[in-house]
Amino acid sequence: MYHAIVRRKVRNLWRTVGSGDGGYRQAVALAAPDVHFRFVGDTPMGADLRGREAFADWFERFERMFPGLRLTLQDVVVQGPPWNTSVVTRLTVRGTLADGSAYENEAVQWVRLRWGRMVEDTVLEDTLRLDQAYRKQTAARAS
Repeated sequence: MYHAIVRRKVRNLWRTVGSGDGGYRQAVALAAPDVHFRFVGDTPMGADLRGREAFADWFERFERMFPGLRLTLQDVVVQGPPWNTSVVTRLTVRGTLADGSAYENEAVQWVRLRWGRMVEDTVLEDTLRLDQAYRKQTAARAS
């Protein structure tokens, strides 16, 4: 029963977060004050941060760099007890870049919850596609 409740909450959260426009604030509100956030990869969006404020700052930067990008939850897996719950999500990322080209990617997120608070959030996305999109966004803004 607990896992079904968490799955439903995660699906509802991703409907909000995935829509852009500051929806990430709900995720930040669920984070522990010392949340550890990692966006894996050697790209300008790569991050290894601690704390709710740094977590929020990363999302703000992401939305500024990629306005209009939409993240859609494809699958969610939940396991573990309330004091050490793992949540794994599979996401698709879609949008239109500043130069008019389409952007599509996929990502996997691994979250660890402790009593309903996010204590770890690790995201793995195809970094080659992301880096190419970042360069296109940067070039379009420079022109």
